[in-house]
Amino acid sequence: MDCAVITGAGSGIGRACALRLAATGATVALLDVNGAAGTRQAVEEKGGKAAEFAVDVTDDDAVASVVSRLPGPPRVLVNAAGVIVRKKLLESTVEEWRRVLDVNLTGYFILLRNVIPAMAAAGGGSIVQIASIAGHTGYGFSSYTAAKGGVLALTRQLAAELAPQGIRINSVSPGVVHSGLNRDTLSNETIRAATQDAIPLRRIGEPDDIARAVEFLAGPGAGFVTGTDLVADGGMISTIHWGNAGDELHSFHTREG
Repeated sequence: MDCAVITGAGSGIGRACALRLAATGATVALLDVNGAAGTRQAVEEKGGKAAEFAVDVTDDDAVASVVSRLPGPPRVLVNAAGVIVRKKLLESTVEEWRRVLDVNLTGYFILLRNVIPAMAAAGGGSIVQIASIAGHTGYGFSSYTAAKGGVLALTRQLAAELAPQGIRINSVSPGVVHSGLNRDTLSNETIRAATQDAIPLRRIGEPDDIARAVEFLAGPGAGFVTGTDLVADGGMISTIHWGNAGDELHSFHTREG
């Protein structure tokens, strides 16, 4: 059976993507640095099939080992693992900068270089990368914005490279979403209300909102779509009216993960 590989599958958007893709009949390979036992259990309770791998996406050898043990030929890859450091450039250490770039960009590269040959050998497939509105607006934190801007550029570049192999690649740019990397800030009622007010649809996103976009791009309905980015942010970057909300609100418009 064909396999959908999902990184960051233990929680948030990665978990939601796993549940969505498993419901389509794919066997989902769940990759997460802390494992994804809860996601695997949730998939199996719904009648789906899953394989769980505890792996650091920045470790090329470990990722290669996982890809060699996938439960089927990879026809979908969702790069969703991510971290954030909420600091401006001059506040960031070199180690913090490297960690954010390593997970959010180099980690994507490592999955791509290991999965693409197997996907091509299987006859092609679809890749969806989780970017961010931070990569569009520059209204985030330096290392995170740089990494997500890199994801957008890499996705465009690979569209032409991978098309001859029957592989499509696209990205989704979430806005503010209820997930682990936003849990600390969204727990503040005042900031949560201000954030919600900044979104034209007047609600904060859910991981499944992003998973639905990923499901579309990964599936046959997007068969003529490659090299593009689907913004799923409730309209936030279409009306940048929250720019004067201050540094406190600023911390929210960065990571969905």
